[in-house]
Amino acid sequence: MRSLLTDIEILNYKTLIENYAEPVPPMLPCVFELTNFSDLHKYADSENLCNIRGFVIQALPVKQTDLDSSSRDIIVVNEEKKLMLMTLWNEFEYDEGSKIADTISTAPLIIALRVKVTTFNTLSFTTRYSSGILINPPLPDDLSFRQWFSLNEEEIKNSLDAKTYNNANCLLPPPNEEDIKAISTFQASFPIQKTAWVQGTVKLAYGFIKYWTTACVNCHKIVNADIDWIIHCPSCKQQSEVELRARIPIIITDASSSIHCIISGEDAEKMIEFTPLQLKQAQEDGFEINIELNDALKKYTVRKNTVIKAYTAAELSHRPLPLALPEDTQVSSALGSSSTRHAETSSKDQMFTPTTKLVLEEIAGANSYKEGQTSTTSGAKRSLEFPEDLPADT
Repeated sequence: MRSLLTDIEILNYKTLIENYAEPVPPMLPCVFELTNFSDLHKYADSENLCNIRGFVIQALPVKQTDLDSSSRDIIVVNEEKKLMLMTLWNEFEYDEGSKIADTISTAPLIIALRVKVTTFNTLSFTTRYSSGILINPPLPDDLSFRQWFSLNEEEIKNSLDAKTYNNANCLLPPPNEEDIKAISTFQASFPIQKTAWVQGTVKLAYGFIKYWTTACVNCHKIVNADIDWIIHCPSCKQQSEVELRARIPIIITDASSSIHCIISGEDAEKMIEFTPLQLKQAQEDGFEINIELNDALKKYTVRKNTVIKAYTAAELSHRPLPLALPEDTQVSSALGSSSTRHAETSSKDQMFTPTTKLVLEEIAGANSYKEGQTSTTSGAKRSLEFPEDLPADT
């Protein structure tokens, strides 16, 4: 009987295997549900992960956070012309981060899958162990998106020079009415959603004697250092000067409840009549300024994204402020968030990434990948990198 296996070649350790570059890679069959950068505040410091698309226009140097953990920040811009900082951790930094840095002059297009939105740097992305990053993926609208980037490149460069990815006014513009939550609603959802826009009247939270702090000039995180020091910041891992910042405890009240917050930096200085240096000198000289601070704060109705950004009623004069509280309104008091938090997960949570192919398979409905499955050892991982000179889709 003749064998049917005569035309099958057996591969062994002597067989030469080489990569084959497809001249025209097939278009990705997946449809990605992408999140607009203007909607990212809805996902901040929650476990709701996002998919985003944009051009990488800057790759910052690698930062070694400890012996077993490293990171790299990149700046991404999308079709809204919004610039966002994204932190690549560990294998993402080593693999995708290196490829992106090597091709940064071409502004590589990426799709980042399952990334977390944090309030670090006001608002930014960070990779998780379940994230995936596609570099220059072949998409049907790739050519038109690249043309859009070329037409707006000068404006995008100006935004990069202005570091709008660090500017709270750019990252968190005044909210729409539907984005504002009642304080009681926010308090009830706080275990799963750490940030929200709330609106209310303001007064000073008494019981404090220090209304200033010292902070890193780069990331504005509090540091225990004198203002004439040059430090290596433990938060952003950069060499930095130290600045004085106002830090005022307040109570925001609406018709449903009240919440204790800390307002700092420019948001605080525009609502009080003192500079950070004056606040420091007042404390050192033993002057009591509680009454003056409270009188200044009571002039304002604010819309505040708890933890990160506040707007006064005067700044929102073109937008209606429907809040009206009778003088005898009874409200309950609850303690909310009192400081900014760096929502990066620990290096153990971010140590490894799955094969990006698995992420794509789930989106395409091919397989089910459980996010809870993690490993402490690296498996066979291959980043997906696509050539840029693809022909237009016909």
